[in-house]
Amino acid sequence: MINLKNLIFIVFIFIPGFIIAQDYPLTGHFQNLNEKDIYYSGFNTLVRPATGAENTLYDSLIFTTPGSNRRTWFGRKLFDEHLVVAQDSDFKIIVDPVIDFRLNKSFGVFPSQDMGYLNTRGINICGNLNSKIFFNTSFTENQGVLPYQIFNYYSFFKVIPGFGRVKQLSGFNEYDFTNAYGSVSLKATDFLNFTLGYDRLFIGDGYRSMILSDFSAPMMYFKSSARFGKFEYNNIFTKAINPNFNNVMDLENPTEENSRYPSKYISLNTLTYSPDKSWQISLVESLVMSDDLPDWKIPLYTISPFFRTAYIDIYTNLTNNLVGTNVTWQNEKIGIFYAQLLIDSWYTNEQTGSIQAGYKNFDFFNVENLYFQFEYNRASTKSYMHYNNELHYGHYNQALSHPAGQSFNEFVFITDYKIKRFEILGKINFLKYFNPVGSSFQNIFNNIYPEYLPGVSMRPTIVNGDFQIIFNVNKSNKLQVFAGISTRIDFFKNASTNFLQFGLRTAIRSNYYDF
Repeated sequence: MINLKNLIFIVFIFIPGFIIAQDYPLTGHFQNLNEKDIYYSGFNTLVRPATGAENTLYDSLIFTTPGSNRRTWFGRKLFDEHLVVAQDSDFKIIVDPVIDFRLNKSFGVFPSQDMGYLNTRGINICGNLNSKIFFNTSFTENQGVLPYQIFNYYSFFKVIPGFGRVKQLSGFNEYDFTNAYGSVSLKATDFLNFTLGYDRLFIGDGYRSMILSDFSAPMMYFKSSARFGKFEYNNIFTKAINPNFNNVMDLENPTEENSRYPSKYISLNTLTYSPDKSWQISLVESLVMSDDLPDWKIPLYTISPFFRTAYIDIYTNLTNNLVGTNVTWQNEKIGIFYAQLLIDSWYTNEQTGSIQAGYKNFDFFNVENLYFQFEYNRASTKSYMHYNNELHYGHYNQALSHPAGQSFNEFVFITDYKIKRFEILGKINFLKYFNPVGSSFQNIFNNIYPEYLPGVSMRPTIVNGDFQIIFNVNKSNKLQVFAGISTRIDFFKNASTNFLQFGLRTAIRSNYYDF
């Protein structure tokens, strides 16, 4: 039972939600898992998404279906169970539809936007074979009208955040796009596994990641993981691309929309030490490599973790190295504290980088199912940049870390309260840009909107907020009915936009519009 003191606190904590775009922020990092089920178990939470190859907990959570007292097959499938569950002693598979049908309306934008919509249809499949091979795949087809700031983003970059190539339809801010994700993991031994996938990756425990976030488009990757005692090592090798629409990379020979896009390779290493169930201390290294590197150097740089900073030739402008750390401390009664530090361009006199500090708790103030999260993020000027524009820390015209790129401070507050199948969600973030420099693609994420003209000193402050009321129709496959309002206030332009929406969705991934 909730006493009066707790009730007053809950009301107070949700007040900011009303003055505050983004979908559902508490599930995207784990695909279709709840974060509360993952923490306090002693398993590594640093790199996501993860499968049963990393540990048995992930796989068992995916296949967990609550008991149902409903008499009809339709009632069980609609409210309690996955659509298809097939398993025997050697094989498991689940199949669920993925939908997102919503109507929306924007106010306070120019030109004005009539009633909009999102129409998403797709499928999600996952399973395993002999608890050795784990697989998942999902595909959706989408048409819709998105928030107004995405129109500004698309106008310059010709993409929308979280996706690749997009087709603009005839209506204002109306798009047609598809997205597909998938992976196959092999549990080679009890301490060694490999994953080949195409997905959006995330490193860290926060709402944002200053190292690698799921903001940008998915990418093909190969991940190797090894555990030895209290240590766990991960290597992720991937290929990112640099579409050059509007010549945002400031090259002599711009890339046309239908031509072959320039590419680069990225190798990430993480080494985590867990002295006990409370602490996770990780070293992280990310190396961006030009595809102009000699063929023999690419595998050499990839398979030599945490030593390559000593011999990489920084003066060739063919590599961009970032190093950092991620620290997490968790206690079931107190909550989870986490922090990140990333150093970029450490070899120059201009030491740049980014930091993160945060706290989250799934039963805040001992109120069951009251989630609270506070987070501070900062990236200094010229973070994630490089002398060679093609080696900036981005993929498909989208930042690989924080959506704002660099030169900013940010405070994020998130609250979420569940009562049986009902849920109330509130989020607000304060984003302050500072010291914008230059006009090349090195700094383009600080000049997201065309109105932010190159060479003009501006320090915009932006407030994004989201408030939603949710009914969880089916907790197994994340089917939800929801209604919400999102607000974006731009103090530099003295303008605000309100985005109302309601609908039926499968909430297994996050898309970020709050930047």
